[in-house]
This record gives sequence, structure tokens and C-alpha cells, in this order.
Amino acid sequence: MKEWLLLCPFLLGACSQTEDAALQSSDKAEQPAHVEEASSSKKEETMSPLEGVLLKFIAAKPPTWDAFNAVSSVKWRDSGPLKNDDASDAQSSYYRRGNLLLSGFGMVDVPDGAQDADAGARQENEGNAGVTLNGDAGAVHSIAVQKFYVSDNYKQVLSNQISSSDSLSLIADRCDFDYGTSSQNTQKNQFFQLNFSAGKVYAEVYIDDGAESHGPGSTTFVFYLSKPTQRIASMQCKEK
Repeated sequence: MKEWLLLCPFLLGACSQTEDAALQSSDKAEQPAHVEEASSSKKEETMSPLEGVLLKFIAAKPPTWDAFNAVSSVKWRDSGPLKNDDASDAQSSYYRRGNLLLSGFGMVDVPDGAQDADAGARQENEGNAGVTLNGDAGAVHSIAVQKFYVSDNYKQVLSNQISSSDSLSLIADRCDFDYGTSSQNTQKNQFFQLNFSAGKVYAEVYIDDGAESHGPGSTTFVFYLSKPTQRIASMQCKEK
């Protein structure tokens, strides 16, 4: 899945742009008791950064590259789509990278980006993630989000990114093979359907435990507008 590997170098730069977002909840002024009681049923939920990206993915028909310029929750590192010479198919022949903050995580140690003997760690919000739009010259066909560390409670992580009026369901899991191989599945791939009032998207989630890279591991979320039936079948996942 080389198209998703573009995310990895950009996790190291994901820290600085989301400090304000991480502190928003602690900065809210305390409200008088009678006001809080009267308005508790009317409190508005704050849309997560990822939900903003996914709603743009659904709304734009087709989801052109320019449609994502206005997503304020993403700090784009690429000004526009770039050619991916390593793409395995036309639908991932272009990419655009940025960073966003996944909701529901706290502070952890992450690699500081230094090499060899100089390598160290720094404190980051675990939700700081790299995001990559993948598509052809005209439109975005999938969105990949990758964070440091293994988070194998996939459904809970996804639930933290969507509003209470939205829903999600597991549609396939217990895969036999890693994608594109005959090797036993080690990435714990699972597939979900996310339902929003504006439409639906499909998510594939998998992990890398970091054993081969001697790193902290990672969790990757890939979002599609259509059910990824070919990937589910190729890995011989069990559908619900």
C-alpha cells in the first residue's frame, strides 16, 4: 500500500499547528449554574477536524482538489496535488499532504525526528496526525490519516471523530491476509461504514506495530466514498 506511505515523514511535523485546538476545551469560561441548566439541551457540538474533512469529501461532487482548500482544520503542507510516481493505479496518481488533530487523545512521547545517536523524543498530542488526499488529476478518491502508536480500539477512535447524530457500523473484519500478499494478516484490518446526514463514507483501519522499523508503531485510517469491496475480498475479510 505504497500510496499511504507518503504519510509517514509528515507525522514528525504534525505537532505545532494544533496546540490551540488541543486547548480549546480548557479555555471555555465557566457558565452560571442557572444558565447551564437552561441551555444544556441546546449545546452545540464542536465538529472534529476529521469530520470537517469527511463532510467536504461527501459534499463535493466530484470532490475536486480545490474543494479542500477551505477546510480550516487542516494545515496543508502541499499547496496543491503532486504527482505520485510510485502510484500503483490511476486513482492514487496524485496526492496532497497536511496535518490535522484527531479528537480524544492526550499527550505522549513521539520521535523528535533526529537520526541515529541523536534520536530522541518529544511530547505531542497523540492525535496529531498526517493526512493525505489521494486521487487522479481531476478528483480525490480516498483520504488517508495516520497517527503514531497503535490504537486498536478502532470503533471508539472513529466514534470520537463524529457527532452524536451520526453513526458507524463494522462491516468487515477478521481478515486472512495482509493486502496484496499471501501472508497472514498482521495489520488487523477492519472496515466500517460512517453515516452522516449528508451521506456516507467507508473507512478501512489497520495498524503497524513498529516491529520492523523499531519505531512506536502507527494506526492508519483510509476513507472511501464507495465500499472497498475489492480490498475486503482480496484479504478474505469476514463481512457482517
